[in-house]
Amino acid sequence: MAKELPYFKFEPAEYLTKNISFCSLSAQGLFINICAYYWQRNCKITKEQLLKRLNYENEFNELILEGVIDLKDEFIVIKFLDKQLYEVKQLSNKNRVNGAKGGRPKNPNKTQIKPKENPNINPNESQTKGIREDNIREEKIINNNSIELSEKIDFSALLNFFNETFKKNNRVFADNVKKKYNGLMKQGYTKENIVKAMLKAKGDKFHIDNNYQYCTLEYFARPNTMDKYGFDNLQQSTNYIPTR
Repeated sequence: MAKELPYFKFEPAEYLTKNISFCSLSAQGLFINICAYYWQRNCKITKEQLLKRLNYENEFNELILEGVIDLKDEFIVIKFLDKQLYEVKQLSNKNRVNGAKGGRPKNPNKTQIKPKENPNINPNESQTKGIREDNIREEKIINNNSIELSEKIDFSALLNFFNETFKKNNRVFADNVKKKYNGLMKQGYTKENIVKAMLKAKGDKFHIDNNYQYCTLEYFARPNTMDKYGFDNLQQSTNYIPTR
């Protein structure tokens, strides 16, 4: 990729309005580094390969949980870079075909046969229309996938994030607890609220003093826990004792 295009496009407005802006600054810093490695490797790198170079698993799981990056068969997926790679390859193939045709002869009157002309058709219209339709079709696919992924919780990533945050070793995400998290989403809470709630509870003196015994997966699936910890403008109470 570095030979064909050593840089990728970065749009500040897109960055500031997408889910990445809700992540912690450390996770945002990791994301920029991931993008660099991802682009340099032709958009093919596994989670294991990345974490060997950038061992920040908490921040990585935060990016997964927020839908900033995805995992497919352990390979990292960053959609906006995949789209750019596709465009670069399309342009490269087009230039290769045009180059194979060669240049125009110096004396077209003697050596070149003029193509038949149709006064009703713009010679570039058909090709331009086809490219435009392909781009629109691809954009719809990407947008639909983004919407679908953004509305779902990756429970495997959430479990890893929870374990890393509270130094626990939970191996199973119970189905009834998953339903409660999905219920939170239907009520209007977001994955950002869940992440913030866990991170805030981690720093709460009450939970620290009690060695996080009340910080369970089920505890963070409750609306009152989200209201207590999931928003920046709410003060934390130190006299509230959660039930198991």
